[in-house]
Amino acid sequence: MLDTRIEGHRLIILIGLECLALNSNDLRESLFDALTTSNQEICLDFSQTRFIDAAGVGVIAAMVYEGRRKNKSISMTGASGSVLQMLRSTGIDRLLAASPA
Repeated sequence: MLDTRIEGHRLIILIGLECLALNSNDLRESLFDALTTSNQEICLDFSQTRFIDAAGVGVIAAMVYEGRRKNKSISMTGASGSVLQMLRSTGIDRLLAASPA
C-alpha cells in the first residue's frame, strides 16, 4: 500500500518515486481501497514521482473509470517533467482533474 494522508476534505495518495509495473499492484490496491471505503475526494500526488511506465498509466486509467462508475472523481497534483509528459501523451491528464497543491 502507498502512503496516504488527509488534508481537509481530500485523501492524498503519495505515488512515490516510480510508478512502474513492479509496484502497480500497490497503486491499484490503494486506489481501489480509497474508492470503496473513503468518502473524501481522492488526489494522486506525483510531486516525488520521477518515472511512470505504461503499467502505472494503465492502473490509473482503470481506477479513474472505476471511480466514475462509483460516482467518485480522482484528481492529481505535483506532476512535472517526464511524468507529466507521459500523462499528457496518454490523455490521462484529461481524465484527472488538476488539484491545487
